[in-house]
Amino acid sequence: MKKILLALAVLTVNFCLAQNAKNEGWYIQELHYPEINLPVDYKNFSIEIEENNENIKLNDNGKQKLTSFNNPKLESLIKSYFELPGYTKSDNPDFIIKFNNLGLKHIVSTTEKKAYGKDAKNTYTGIIEIKSEVEVTVKDLNDSIIFTKKYSRKTKSESIGVYKNSGIPNKTLATTLIKNQYQNNARDYRTSKNVSEAGYIIQDISKSLKALFSSYYESKRVNLFQIKKEEKYGIDNNTQVDKLVALNKVDYSDSYNQELHKLVNESIEKFNTEIAKIKNKEDKKEKKIYWALLSNLSGAYYAIGDYEKAIEYAKKRMEVDYNKKWKFNLEIAESRKKITDKNKS
Repeated sequence: MKKILLALAVLTVNFCLAQNAKNEGWYIQELHYPEINLPVDYKNFSIEIEENNENIKLNDNGKQKLTSFNNPKLESLIKSYFELPGYTKSDNPDFIIKFNNLGLKHIVSTTEKKAYGKDAKNTYTGIIEIKSEVEVTVKDLNDSIIFTKKYSRKTKSESIGVYKNSGIPNKTLATTLIKNQYQNNARDYRTSKNVSEAGYIIQDISKSLKALFSSYYESKRVNLFQIKKEEKYGIDNNTQVDKLVALNKVDYSDSYNQELHKLVNESIEKFNTEIAKIKNKEDKKEKKIYWALLSNLSGAYYAIGDYEKAIEYAKKRMEVDYNKKWKFNLEIAESRKKITDKNKS
């Protein structure tokens, strides 16, 4: 009897799972609006760089001294990594971007790992981190500041936590060992590590200023849902979802929006046709299909910029007693509507 009940339980679980909606990530190309709107006649910029001619500083558990390493020059790194879509670097600029290289720091520190159990002893790890700082100021030709920020990042460069095949028993030894290892790796810092870290912060700055001042298309995820064993219920949803997800491999081009709108409008018509087949929205099987189709309608309307409709269908989905944790499509539609409304005004 127990075996029969167990078998029935397994069959019931599998049957219920068969109705579940399966999430598919759909990535569309979406216009990014700049966070700071420069005057429309601003087309060109120039770059000023204040290099740091001091040697890199070493912070040894709070005590600071100069190393023999030079701070990397930013000029070549900016040429390699900095871009600002929609604007051109020029000798006749409309605005100026100034980089003030505040330099790198090498930081020596230790961490303690708590030990538990009888006779267990805490162990220590010695760490070297590299911290980089660059101050960026964007100003107009009248020297009025448009934007300023100190950028910083910290990266773990190396560590040591083992001595003579066991944990390091005290902070002093961990500090001594990591400093010896650091000195032995001096060539790596001189030839690559310092320059790499300076390059990373320039890439961070480039990404930040791009988001602040540029318009461009970027990949945006929208959630769509497949319906497991849909044919059993006379539903034809999954083929249309597959067509939409196939756009994930398509880069933005002049014809992208036209092709997107054509496919999405076809999909909206299809999803509405399928949703009309739902007879009982309270039925435990049908409500999951209804939920998935509402999700797909919300995602489709989002993709063509009809955020009010996207929000409407996402809210309808929230009324269905199924998977209420899925709020992503509603959240992105509400957020995007605020952004587009702001940029219309």
